[in-house]
Amino acid sequence: MSPHFRFLLLVCLAPAGVFSSKAVTLDDLVQKSPFLPGGQESVQVAPTENATVEFRGMIATKEGVLFGLYDRTKQIGAWVKKDDKSADFVVQSYDPANDMVAVDYHGQKFNLTLSSVKIGTAAPSVPMPMPVAGPVGSQPAPAVARVDDQRRLESIATEVRRRRALRLGAANGAVPQATTQPEGGKR
Repeated sequence: MSPHFRFLLLVCLAPAGVFSSKAVTLDDLVQKSPFLPGGQESVQVAPTENATVEFRGMIATKEGVLFGLYDRTKQIGAWVKKDDKSADFVVQSYDPANDMVAVDYHGQKFNLTLSSVKIGTAAPSVPMPMPVAGPVGSQPAPAVARVDDQRRLESIATEVRRRRALRLGAANGAVPQATTQPEGGKR
């Protein structure tokens, strides 16, 4: 190997940490991978069982990411930012790989996973009876109204016959006679 190549190799490998004072073993790399976010080891946190608080969703806004949390006992919910100490729900951390948040709510700590939608089925209801088919918008009229309508239609028919007779008489050259009131009318 030429001296120039050795120097180039030393210059390239020195910033990579190959010549660091601390020796890195394979076991250390397995426990603390440099490729994990933040250089921390992956710790699986179990969700809190029977938590009264639900993690219902998250949304990205101009102000940052908001987390939707809901207290089932008090039936209140809120959209809060991470580490917002002024809210009742304080989101301490968020794990996007598992859709899990660590929440502090009134001194209680919860590890919550994103709630899934629960769709239930209801018992079938009894169908409403269909109305009897008839003219649109018609309803049965009371008996008194039907009698009045019948009298009115008879008087209209009588008046139409009277006017038709006058018209025919005028067309034949007859002199019009005095008009008479239809039956039942006043004289």
